Amino acid sequence: MKVLIFSWEYPPHMVGGLGQHVFDLSRFLARKQIAVHIITPRVKGSPDYQADNGVYIHRVGSPAKDEGNFKSWTFTFNSEAIREAVRISASIGGFDIVHAHDWLVAYAGRSVAKIFEIPLVTTIHATEHGRNLGLHNRMQNEINEIEKNLALEAQKIICCSKYMKEEICSLFGTSKGNVKIIPNGVDPDLFINLPDKPKFKIADNDKVVFFIGRLVPEKGVWHLIKAFPQVLYKVPDAKLYIGGKGPMKYTLDKLALELDIADRIFYTGFLKEDMRNYLYHKAKVAVFPSLYEPFGIVALEAMATNTPVIVGDVGGLAEIVQDGVNGLKVKAGSIDELAKAIIKLLSDADVASSLVQNGCNTIKNIYSWDAIAESTIDVYQQALKKRQKFVS
Repeated sequence: MKVLIFSWEYPPHMVGGLGQHVFDLSRFLARKQIAVHIITPRVKGSPDYQADNGVYIHRVGSPAKDEGNFKSWTFTFNSEAIREAVRISASIGGFDIVHAHDWLVAYAGRSVAKIFEIPLVTTIHATEHGRNLGLHNRMQNEINEIEKNLALEAQKIICCSKYMKEEICSLFGTSKGNVKIIPNGVDPDLFINLPDKPKFKIADNDKVVFFIGRLVPEKGVWHLIKAFPQVLYKVPDAKLYIGGKGPMKYTLDKLALELDIADRIFYTGFLKEDMRNYLYHKAKVAVFPSLYEPFGIVALEAMATNTPVIVGDVGGLAEIVQDGVNGLKVKAGSIDELAKAIIKLLSDADVASSLVQNGCNTIKNIYSWDAIAESTIDVYQQALKKRQKFVS
């Protein structure tokens, strides 16, 4: 089977969890004798073409932009991606499946599926409605419409949680039978590599609380900062490390100053893999107080690094974490509950150790990439049969 994947994120260009997902999925598909070609934006310092882990990576267009005319960049990239798909198809004798990840590659995915008359599979990692807790302006409504058309034209839709399935079917009117839940996964081997010279020197006994993710409203980072004075009252030597970047950075800085805790908060900016691993391994607890979270792969990352985890009781996070078993869950937006949970894990080593052990078992038994790749191949095969029935 020859599969063409469109993704606007792929290492080393990483913004959220989508790029890591596509990286892991593609190499495990390749291990199962699937020929995987990925078309993704150019990245400075990376080759336009490379074969890596049995996956063929094609980079086109200009590097993805965080700012500027993003809408124009998206259209241009999709146009370049379509041309590249036609070129590759001619050179390898055609594709069997096209797999588009999220709205930014919807135009390319839909177009190529029609050009080659092959099935379209899409993975919807999140929705514009969910990311913004509603649709509030013209741009958000336009993106919502793109997502809807992608969902309605796909032979099969993949999402990562029951929560996301309900959201997709409710928003876009898709049939529940057309949506397959395949959870994200994590590869513990990717968390072994540590930096030779860490940017932040953290002692083994430092009481580090760690958050990693985009600094955007739906991640609930400001609730973590608001909870931290209570944490410091009970655990005065606690430190908060915040990994990632995003538009809320100024707001978070201002809040920390108002609460007089700015000296206890350390911003790392975007973290490369080895530094991410270092902070997970050094942290006494990882906290993800999201208000909206389609899946929450960060919870699995914490479990894979033997770090006890606290999450907001929403979306996919609520499905991964069993409260008091492999992590702690708090009511989304509850600052007091969040503070109490952090204090508990910083103060009770036995509870933390139990959560860590059960978290390791969760990774081994449920979220292996080998099983996820098998499930994805099954979806491809279903899409091929559905397309054949439609054509006949």
